[in-house]
Amino acid sequence: MFRQISKENAFDEILNQIIENIRAGRLKKGDALPAERAMAEAMGVSRPVIREVLRSLSLLGIIKTVHGGANYISEDLENCMIGPLSILLQLNNSSVQQNQQLRSALEIQCAKLAARNCSPIDAAELKLILAKLEVEQDEQIRGDLDRDLHIKIGKMANNPMLFNVMSAASQLTENIITGIRAYIMQKQMSVTEIDEQHKRLVDAIIAHDEESAVRYMQEHMINIEKYIEERAEMMQENQ
Repeated sequence: MFRQISKENAFDEILNQIIENIRAGRLKKGDALPAERAMAEAMGVSRPVIREVLRSLSLLGIIKTVHGGANYISEDLENCMIGPLSILLQLNNSSVQQNQQLRSALEIQCAKLAARNCSPIDAAELKLILAKLEVEQDEQIRGDLDRDLHIKIGKMANNPMLFNVMSAASQLTENIITGIRAYIMQKQMSVTEIDEQHKRLVDAIIAHDEESAVRYMQEHMINIEKYIEERAEMMQENQ
């Protein structure tokens, strides 16, 4: 699984070999990595160098370290980059509006791909989330269901890169504007605009109507952006 490497670029070569083994399927989700000593001997490097690489992979969420020092490939590789990407977007010092523009572009593309890929099981899960939204009164729970709906659509796109960046942008918005989803749900309790947008969007996705799915998600994102700007202004006034 591992081969001797050049000590000049030890960190990069160790990292590349681990990633290569994951991509080739020799290391699968949940698999235990060999012990640090065994990896060090196989690659001809010291254990501290191996440990440094493993620590970096752990910070990225690619591996999980359990009590006793054993290292395992993450069971959630598809989502492991959401946290680091959210931090990188935050360090970029972009505005809430710029971040929402990025999210909108990605959500629209995800809606298009979700309509292309929608299976009967996907359709049933989307309908279930909508049904829960229709009867739920608690704004916080409605906000969580709204998140679930967008996550489901993002995963249906079947593009991990799109999903990770979209989720990171969404997470950053929620970190900057605390309670934004609950606020949106509170605003729409007297009017069903967002609920109707969700329904039209889901119907288009289930019907494999990519053009309509794009149009309805675009309308939805414009509406969300309006609420985000409104909430951001309120927060600034209260500071």
